[in-house]
Amino acid sequence: MDYIPFLWDVFFRKNVGYLIVFTSGTMKFLLFISFTLAGIPALFAQEKTLLISNGGGIAGTSTVYKIDRDGTVKKGKGTVEVTYDERATIKKCTARKYFRRADALIRAYPEFNHPGNLYSSIAVIDPEHETKIVWGAADHPVPDDVKKLFQKINDKLKHLTFTSEPRK
Repeated sequence: MDYIPFLWDVFFRKNVGYLIVFTSGTMKFLLFISFTLAGIPALFAQEKTLLISNGGGIAGTSTVYKIDRDGTVKKGKGTVEVTYDERATIKKCTARKYFRRADALIRAYPEFNHPGNLYSSIAVIDPEHETKIVWGAADHPVPDDVKKLFQKINDKLKHLTFTSEPRK
């Protein structure tokens, strides 16, 4: 019988030592389970991003803010392809709150796609698909709750200090 003794000190009110004896097979099993469970959250993690954008007009240039769930905010400009040159951060809880509200609004207005010459949009992008609300056409006014969320997020973004991000 191959026993491997381990001494495990547990500190409650005073130092108490316990002797726990595991077989080598049990230790291999416990190590396998711990490493397997440690990798599970990475398998199911979906990198969602929240895009807040506005633009259009004669030049067709858009300003896009890309917000990650961890609070990273990237600011970019472009016509067709947006390049994110600036970076800032917001609190993680604030970013998650914006994600929840945007998800709820996009589910409430799934078919709202009425851009005009100048447009604004809120989009949630995950690896599988993109869902968004686009508005700007004068004959299709945006719902008030969408407009309020857009203004609230824009007000927060205006007060951030963006730093240049090195090009890769």
